[in-house]
Amino acid sequence: MRKENSKKPLLQARWASDNSKSYFLREWILKKDPIFNTFDKDFFYKNTIPNKITYRNNKTKYVTKNKLEKKIEHLLKEIEKRKRQYTHFTIIKKRDFKRRRKCGLLILKFNDYPLVLKLFIEKPNNFVSPYFKGLNPFFIHGLSGGINRHLLGFTRIKNLQDIKSAIESSPKWSKLITTPRKWYWTPKDCKEIELIGKNFAGAKELRTVIPSTYCIIADEIKIKNKKFSTFDKNARETCMSLCNFLELRMDPGVGNFLLEEETNKIALIDTEHFPSLTGFKNRKKFSGHLSEYFNIGIRYLDNMFLQSKRDRLKPSLGHIT
Repeated sequence: MRKENSKKPLLQARWASDNSKSYFLREWILKKDPIFNTFDKDFFYKNTIPNKITYRNNKTKYVTKNKLEKKIEHLLKEIEKRKRQYTHFTIIKKRDFKRRRKCGLLILKFNDYPLVLKLFIEKPNNFVSPYFKGLNPFFIHGLSGGINRHLLGFTRIKNLQDIKSAIESSPKWSKLITTPRKWYWTPKDCKEIELIGKNFAGAKELRTVIPSTYCIIADEIKIKNKKFSTFDKNARETCMSLCNFLELRMDPGVGNFLLEEETNKIALIDTEHFPSLTGFKNRKKFSGHLSEYFNIGIRYLDNMFLQSKRDRLKPSLGHIT
């Protein structure tokens, strides 16, 4: 091994419960913050589902935590058997889920309740294998410095709370925007993944432990039309204006916004922390979507291919402007 390779950030993943086999990824692009500072254990477990969830637009109806848990546990058994369809759920999105490997992000709707389930499943070997998961995860990995959908899921509720607080303080946006409620859930006896890092930010060793399987349960949004159209200039400008107001806390992509039938307000359905996804820590605004795409493209090329040897040997903090 060449001498300079020993200075590359090294990421190790293994099951936390035993001395099982470890899997490794060594790359210059890996950063400390996306991998080791995204999961907030205290926040996560303070925001798990309550014992009873009332319906979003009918407060006289509710579903209990126990009923939801039984259906999710049954879903996990069906996934373990690699089934293509599920008894209690309708698939909304499966692009980022690998059925044969039984890992990734799967988005579903409860058949019996007005709720949506976002299911995240990872394994140590998959965690450090970002390049088999598809083009989108491949791009996110290079753009952010090592984050993936599993880690990004941990940002959704904390970011939602920040977004909601900002919107409520605005006389303009508080009349136009609504947000679904969201909660975390983990299965009983959930296995945990231990992540160990070396050569990150000058530290000898970094460690964190994350749940390998968890869910986000969110209100279903009844929509007037399926999505805002990318071809609608007013929709594009509204989405970008809102995201600039929020200092780019969320992705300005038009597909992340829906027009809710009951309230006639714009509902924000995807609240991943945009700076964590893109690596933009200090940027506050884009002039438009073309500006967004251009800056993200430059950011990706710079992180993947254009850094000098001196830059690569700097501590891998992940603070990208």
